[in-house]
Amino acid sequence: MQKRIDLGIVVAVAALSLIGLIMIFSTAGISTFTRQLTWLAASIATAVVFSKISPRLWSTLAPFIYFGVILMLVLLLFTSDSYPKRWFKLGWINLQPSEFAKFATILFLATVLAAKKRLKNFSDILIPLLIVSIPAALIFIEPDLGAAQIFYPILILMLYWAGMPGVKLFIFFSPIISAAASFSIYIWVLYFVGLTVFLYFHKQLSDLVYGLVSNFLAGLSMPIIWNSLKPYQQQRIISFFSPWLDPKGMSWQTIQSKIAIGSGGIIGKGFLSGTQKRLEFLPERHTDFVFSCLGEEFGLVGIVLTTLIFGYLLYKILILTKETKNKFSSILASGILAWFSYQTFINIGMTLGLLPVTGVPLPFISYGGSSLLACFMAVGVCMAISKSKFKY
Repeated sequence: MQKRIDLGIVVAVAALSLIGLIMIFSTAGISTFTRQLTWLAASIATAVVFSKISPRLWSTLAPFIYFGVILMLVLLLFTSDSYPKRWFKLGWINLQPSEFAKFATILFLATVLAAKKRLKNFSDILIPLLIVSIPAALIFIEPDLGAAQIFYPILILMLYWAGMPGVKLFIFFSPIISAAASFSIYIWVLYFVGLTVFLYFHKQLSDLVYGLVSNFLAGLSMPIIWNSLKPYQQQRIISFFSPWLDPKGMSWQTIQSKIAIGSGGIIGKGFLSGTQKRLEFLPERHTDFVFSCLGEEFGLVGIVLTTLIFGYLLYKILILTKETKNKFSSILASGILAWFSYQTFINIGMTLGLLPVTGVPLPFISYGGSSLLACFMAVGVCMAISKSKFKY
C-alpha cells in the first residue's frame, strides 16, 4: 500500500521555487528576496501540515473553507479603502483572498462532483457553475479579470474528469467562443455556420436549440460585455491584436517583454546582467513578467529548462490524478492540475506576446506571498493524496 509522498512533485516544486528566489533577487533586490524567502518558509511548513491531513477530512472541511473564503472576498469589497480592492493589509503582510479562493473552490467543487453518480445533462453543470461563478464575480468586481477568468478552465476540466461528456461541455460553453469570435463579423458568421452543421449532425434537438440560441445571444451581447470592461482591460486586448498601435503606451509591457526574452539569445546575458530590468524598461519584472527576465538573463537554455520542470510537475500531477482510486481525491487532483497548467500557460503566453496581458503570476516563481502560499497548500494536498492513492 502506498504510504510515501511523491518525491517527483517535491523535487519539481523545489526547483521552481529556487528559480523564483534567484530571479526575485535579481529583479527586486535583497529586501523583496528576504520577504519572499520568509513566505517560502511559511509555505513549506503549511504544505507539510496539509500533507498529513487525509483527503477524507478535506472533503468534510471543503464547504467551511469555501464559504470562509467567500466571506473574505465580500469583506474585502466593503472594507478596503484601496483601489483595486485586492488585499487585506495586516501590518507588513498583504493577503490576497483571490489566490486562496482558487484552492477553496477546487476543494468544494471536488466534493460536490464526487457526490454525483452521473453527469449527463446541462442541468448537472448549473450547481458547479454557480460554485465557481460566485468567487469569480466577486474577484471581477475588485477588479481582477485575470484572476476571475481562471476559475472556468478549472471548472471545465473538473467536470470532464468527473464524467461529463466532452461534447456536452463544448456545447454548453460554446457561447464563450461565440463572444470571442464576434470581434470580427466574418469570423463569427463562419463559426456560427460551422456550429449549426455540427449541432445538426449531433441529432439532439435540445442541444441544437440551446446551442443556436445561446451562441446567437452571446454574439449580440459582446458590445455590452466590452463596455463593462475597465479601460485598461480594453487596452490590453487591443494591444494584443495591434501591438504596434501604441508602442509607448498600452503595448509597452508586451513589446519590452519580447525584447527582453529575445535579447537573451541562447545562454542569456548572465545573472544580474539583464539590461531591460536594470534600466527599468520592463514593468512588473519580479511579479507578472519575471519569466521575461529569466529569458534575458539565462536565455533559451533557462526558458527551456524552466518549461521542462513545469511540464514534469504537471505530468506527475496528471499521473497522480489517473492512479488515485478515490473519486474525490482524483477530481481534486484534476482541479489542481487545471489550476497550475492554465495559469502557467497564460503567464508564459502573455510574456511571449502570444496572449493578452492579464496580470496572472507564474506559479512558484513570481513574487507574491499569497500566491506562493496558496500553491503550496495545493501541493500539500497532492502529497496527502499520493500517500493514500490506492485507497477507495
